[in-house]
Amino acid sequence: MLTSACRDRLTAAGATVVGPVRSVGEVLDALMEEDIDAAIVDIEVDDETMISVARVLDGAKVPFLFASRVAPIQGGYTLSDLVSDLCEIGDALFGEPGTSTTLH
Repeated sequence: MLTSACRDRLTAAGATVVGPVRSVGEVLDALMEEDIDAAIVDIEVDDETMISVARVLDGAKVPFLFASRVAPIQGGYTLSDLVSDLCEIGDALFGEPGTSTTLH
């Protein structure tokens, strides 16, 4: 679950936040109903759901990352409301900003 501050910053940057979705079925529905550019998958869901969601997103060619509310011990990204953290996540999902980039 995104923090309110993180959701607000993503929205302020031009993102449309869909969800949260809590099952593979809801992910499939969102993919069919919305124009999904990227996804954040909470690693606190059960393993089977996390793997199934990753397979669905990968099959749909939707970039995604796994996130946790706990700060990473080694490597990884911190999902927070800090602009620097959100920029790192955006770069990981979409690559370095270019002239046509509007999100980050």
